[in-house]
Amino acid sequence: MRVLKVIYVLAIAALLIVLVIFGVEAFYPAPENPNCYELLGPPPDYESPGYQEWEEECEELYDAYRQEAGVHDRNIFFIVLPLGAVLAIAGTFLQRKSGIFGAGLILGGVGTMIFATVPYDLSQVLRFAGIAATLAVLIFMGYKVFMALRKS
Repeated sequence: MRVLKVIYVLAIAALLIVLVIFGVEAFYPAPENPNCYELLGPPPDYESPGYQEWEEECEELYDAYRQEAGVHDRNIFFIVLPLGAVLAIAGTFLQRKSGIFGAGLILGGVGTMIFATVPYDLSQVLRFAGIAATLAVLIFMGYKVFMALRKS
């Protein structure tokens, strides 16, 4: 029965993380990487005068995409990190009443917070802040959960 509880907790955590990931993709999809061949047509011959112009236009499209992707990833960070913290902290308080659901929420919340720090275009400062916040929440949860177990 104990193994079944562990599997159940892990399933809650995994599905919570996947729910957040697919929710982000469904309601706030990432910008599409531009395909210069589709948007500008095939490039002219490499040695022709039009090639340099085509390449510059393609580079402008890609720069605009990178800026848009950076804004997207930053917005995801500011939405998903607090959501994960709320889920984890709620799981901490729910842990006292029904351990199995609380543990699933704790793991799912921490996994969601980790997901918030993963995007490629996220600045290193935000990534550092996200990991520090995740660690702080994890320490808070550990203190609340393990101190409660110690008292009982």
